[in-house]
This record gives sequence, C-alpha cells and structure tokens, in this order.
Amino acid sequence: MADIALGIAGLAVGIPGLVQVTLSIGDAIRKRLVHYEDDFKRLLDIVIRINKSQSNDMLLYFFSEDQTVPQELQDELIEMFQVLRGIFERLLFMFPEAKVGEKFKITPALKARAQEAIEQLEEWNDRFFKRALVFVMFGRRKLPRTTYESLEEDEHGIVALKKVEKLRDIIYESLEGTKKSTRLLLPQPDAADETRTPLANSSLQLSTRKSTEQTYLVEYRTYSDDAREHEVQNHRRVVREVASILHHADARLMGILHCEGFLWDSLSNRFELRFPFPGGLTKPRTFLDILKDPETQRTGVKHPLNQRISFAKRIVRAVFMLHAAGFVHKQIRPDNVLIFDHTVTDTPSAEKIPTERRQYPYTLGEPFLIGFDTARKVDAATLLLSEHDWQKSIYLSPERHRLQHGDEFQMHHDIFSLGVLLLEIAFWATFQDRAAGHLGKRVWKGDGTLRSPAELKSAYLALAKGAVPRLLGQKYADVVTACLTGLESEGASAKDLEDEDGIVVGTRYVMAIIKKLEEISI
Repeated sequence: MADIALGIAGLAVGIPGLVQVTLSIGDAIRKRLVHYEDDFKRLLDIVIRINKSQSNDMLLYFFSEDQTVPQELQDELIEMFQVLRGIFERLLFMFPEAKVGEKFKITPALKARAQEAIEQLEEWNDRFFKRALVFVMFGRRKLPRTTYESLEEDEHGIVALKKVEKLRDIIYESLEGTKKSTRLLLPQPDAADETRTPLANSSLQLSTRKSTEQTYLVEYRTYSDDAREHEVQNHRRVVREVASILHHADARLMGILHCEGFLWDSLSNRFELRFPFPGGLTKPRTFLDILKDPETQRTGVKHPLNQRISFAKRIVRAVFMLHAAGFVHKQIRPDNVLIFDHTVTDTPSAEKIPTERRQYPYTLGEPFLIGFDTARKVDAATLLLSEHDWQKSIYLSPERHRLQHGDEFQMHHDIFSLGVLLLEIAFWATFQDRAAGHLGKRVWKGDGTLRSPAELKSAYLALAKGAVPRLLGQKYADVVTACLTGLESEGASAKDLEDEDGIVVGTRYVMAIIKKLEEISI
C-alpha cells in the first residue's frame, strides 16, 4: 500500500488516501468471501480484483511520469474515487467478518444487493476510464458548446444517482434497526380517556386522549370471527413486522409516518397501528379528500410546481422503503396518501408569508403513505381475491384482474398503482370522481360501464404520453410511463427482476424511478 501511495505522491493530497482505503477495503471483502459457499462469490471476487487493478493502473499512469494534471481533473478523480470507495464499503458491510472455520451461504436477497453494487462498480469504473481516455487523447482542449451541454445533462444524472445512493443507504440503515429488540405492543388505553372520529375519505381514525390532548392516527388490521389461533398469530406477526419497519423509518425523508406501536383488540377482532402526529404538522387530510374538495375542483392548483414534484418523490421513496424491507403495499391510491399542513410557526419563512397563504391550498404540506392494513411480505402466501369496488380496482394492474396462478400480488403491481397515482398528481384530480370532466370520465365507456383492465391501461398511457408532458414535463411523463409499463419501456420484462425463488425484486426498478424524478430540475 505504501508503494502505491508513493507512486502517486504528486497527486492531490486526497487521492493517495482514497486509493489506499479503497484497495484495503477490496482486500478485506475478498478475505470475507472465503467464508461463503456460493459460486457467485467467484464472480464478485473477480470483479473486485479487476476494478482495483484498473483504477490503480490508470492512476499510476497519470502520476508516475511527471505529467501535469489540471486541478479540474484532480477534483473529478477525487469525486469518482469517493463514489467507488462508498460502493466498496457497502459491499464490505454486506459480508460480515466470520470466525475461523465458519461458513455462510449467500441468500437471494444478499445476492441481489451485491449484484446491484457490482453493476454500480462497473458503471463508475467505466466512467473513470472514459474520462481518463478523453484526457490522454485530447488533453485540456476546450470542447464544442454542444458537448458542454451534454456533459451538463450527464452531471444532472450523476447528482441524481448520488442522491439515490444516499437515500438507499439511509433506508438500509433504518431497516437494520428493525432487527433490534423493540417493545411495540402497547398497553390498552383507558376507553373513557379517548375519543375517536373517522378521517374523511380514509379508513383511518383520529384518536385523542383527553388527559394529554395528544392526537394519534389509528389504522386497523382486522381478521374474521372464525379465524383460527394460528391465523390470528400470523396476523400479529405481520402487524409487528410492519410496525417495526414504520417505527424505525425516517418519517420526513422517507414519506412514511413513525409508528409508536400496535394494540391487539381481541374483542373487535383487530389489531391497531398507532401513529403520533409528526412535530410541526397538523390537520391531516387524505390526498383523495383534497382532490374531491369542491374548492380544489373550482380553483385548481394554487401551489408551486416544484412542490408537486417533491410530493411525487416522497411517495415513491415510501414505496421503495417498503419494497426494500421485502413488503408489498397492495393499496397505493390517493385515499392512502395523507397530507399534513405545517403549523403556522413551522412554515418556512413564516414571517414573510401572509397567514392565509401559509397552508393548503397555497402551500402543499407534507405527504405520507398510509394504508398498511393489507401489506404483507412479498413471499408470503396470498389469496387470489377479486376486487369488486371499482374505486379500488382502477388502480390495479391488468395482471391482478386475471387472478390466474402466478398473478399473486408482487412489487411490480405496486409500481403500476404508483403510476396511476402519479397521473392524479399531474392533473390534480382523481379517477374516482366521475364528475371530474377530463380525468374522472376516462375510466368509463360511453354506455356507462367501467373500462376493462387492458382498456384502463391504454387510457392511462394515452394520458401519460399526451397531456402529462405539457403539465409537468417530459421527464415526469417518462416516469409515469415507466411505472405503467414496468420494464417493457426499458426493453425488458418483469422476469428480469426475479431472483432464484421467483420473487420479484422491485427495489432496483423503484430506484430507477427515483433517479428519473431526481433528474427533474425546476
């Protein structure tokens, strides 16, 4: 390692340390892979060796022949090596140290995460090589203006990718917290000290404790009267798993409310998830309630365009959070998106904004994904039950309407529902409102019957390709299309996201959706 550092001593101070750390981490990963019994580790070992060798060789070439390296290239190399080091560190954390003689197997989930890191490693090394090649062949000559423009677009993509990687790291760190022992079963509250009222256009209840004046959101997960003991315990296990994920989530970043814990009301055959209001937020309303509000329909949107884009990003992040934890949501709809107003004192630049314009509809508050009463592990058993409520069925992918073997709810079905929701965000109207002229009538035929699932998909795609670019831009329209078509729009199929057990791993595709949204600049 010392020889490597001496060989590039003429480089900016940050590079030798980055090189040494990166090479050391690569060696540590290879040592840990010895304890794993899987052919995949050989591929991983080869990729790490090649990437280490290639990066080191290029740096030695640049700085062992007394070449004058411009500061801008040094800065670029530092940024690239920081990214490479970050990928190596993630790989290191994926494969913990083992005792002598210990052997492990690479699980499908671990393999998927490692494969994703490998692809990023190769992508960034390819960028590294191309940048080096341009410097060697053309030196510091100025590039045509058109090339500058394309580079700027690429830089937007790089920035977006960095944001996505940071988000993913934070989410994985949060999910690590779910493995820790946490008491989530809450004591039964005093019924006399609590009042409950339904939340409009939602399945949630507002629970207020008279003694503390604290208000909670309560969500129910029910089971039938004739449920057997093992079925009830299975419900309890799922509720605790969901509560654990929501308990450790970063609410403001990930678009999912913090869950205090859950209650078991055996007399009412239900479990309850309890969510305290986030600090500085008040007056929760569902997105559906806002879209159906006569004032919204009369005046339209009053808040800035960038707030709607941020709104969409938050919901997509929430979906990724669930998918990263191995859960499917199954009910992504506007009635399962909750929007809080900022309190007047918590509103950004509150002293500069008139009181009447500090809250909705002039300022869009904080959105959160809710509705976890049917969420389940992606590989758990599922019943192929038809959905008879048209206000729910219009968000389901055509596959979920066939109810054939193999059509069990999977992650890419959530992504289709997400695409329909993103359409509603673009139009600021809902398909559930038959009176909403341009949008509400799109799900119905001229004779008053509901369109078939295939016809609904075609209608959604027509909107995504027609009016959406004019409303929120082409990149947003591309995101909607990508959600509605799945990997078809990327020249692949849902099968490309399946692991060895046939479970669709949707996290990679959701990350691609997030990256597309992050590239939108307003």
